[in-house]
This record gives sequence, structure tokens and C-alpha cells, in this order.
Amino acid sequence: MSKYAVVYFDFPFWRAEVPRMCFFIGGVEFEDRRWSFEEFGQKKGELPFGQLPVLYVGDKVVAQSGGIVRFAAKKAGLYSDDDYKAAKIDEVIDYATDITNALSPTMREKDEAKKMEMRKEFAEVKIPKYFSALEGLLKANGNTKYFVGDSLTAADLVIWRLIGWFTSGKLDGIPADCAESYKLLSEAIKTVDEHPKVVEWKAKHSKFYSS
Repeated sequence: MSKYAVVYFDFPFWRAEVPRMCFFIGGVEFEDRRWSFEEFGQKKGELPFGQLPVLYVGDKVVAQSGGIVRFAAKKAGLYSDDDYKAAKIDEVIDYATDITNALSPTMREKDEAKKMEMRKEFAEVKIPKYFSALEGLLKANGNTKYFVGDSLTAADLVIWRLIGWFTSGKLDGIPADCAESYKLLSEAIKTVDEHPKVVEWKAKHSKFYSS
């Protein structure tokens, strides 16, 4: 049995997909447990906060996406021993959480017309703000095509998957081309997309990544 196990549903949302990919890229053995919604309902009471993802480390459990991503990234060599760089990676992870949380009310809205109004406002007002800020981080890092330093870190994987969600065409009211006008961000996404281990991961999970 693997020492580590990432538990989530069977889809590539960044909160679970990034730790999965960190372990995969770093060659760290782990168990990729993908629960059905029925299984989640049965086991929800066993989870620290009643939600997924969680990471099992032996018989111990870690909840909350930021902690899970950081743990996996450290084990995989996709974090940093430098305190400043580590903090910058954290900055990106936490900003991805902010962006996700800002969209969350639209996911819970039952009234379809109101939901589309909320998505329109998000696409026209919030996305430019968020994506411009991400471009600012890339520029401040010296246009290396990475968010921190000059090689792949968990920060890059988080944004790659977050933007992949926004541009998937599966979020009604969010244009699939919403990132195209952001040159630095688009280059960063392309750089991750073409990483050999990312290509390998996508091939292994082609039902989510076929274009």
C-alpha cells in the first residue's frame, strides 16, 4: 500500500489534480482514490471538515487544499527551500483559492437567469482583474514563463489547471477564450502544457484532456 493517498472525485479540479500531478511528476508513489458521490455521502462524516479533497499520510489525514498541495509539492521537489520563493508559491496557491471562491456563488445559484448574470459580471469584471494580477506576477518574475524562479513549481500547475477550468467551455457564461488576450499568462499555460510529465499525465487521463 502506498504511503500517500489523494482522495477526491473523478474529475481534474485543481484542488486535487495538482497534488496528484505533483506526486506523479516527482515520481512519488501514491494512491489516486476517486470516490463516487455516493461513496462520499457514506464517508463524509469520517473527514475532518466533511469535504474533499483529503490527503492520507499513512493512517493520518490532511484536509484543506493549500496544505495538501504544499505537502505534495515538497515531496515532489516542486516547492522551494528558499523561504521567499516558498512564500511566493504560497501566494499563487492562495490567490487561486481566492479566485475559485469568488466564482463559487455562481455554482450554487439555482436561478438560471441570475446565475448567467453573475457569470457575465465575473467574466467582464473579475476575470480581467485576476488575470492581470497573474500577468503582473509573471512579469515581476522576469518573464521566465514560470510564476516562481525559472522552473516548474506547484504554483504553475495550480494556475494551469485553474485556467484550464475557465477555458474548458464547461462553465456556462465564461467564454472559453477568456485567457487569450493575456500573452504572458498564455505563454505560462503553454509551457506547463508542453512539460513532458504533464503530457504523459494528460495521455493517461485523456478523457479529461482530449481537445
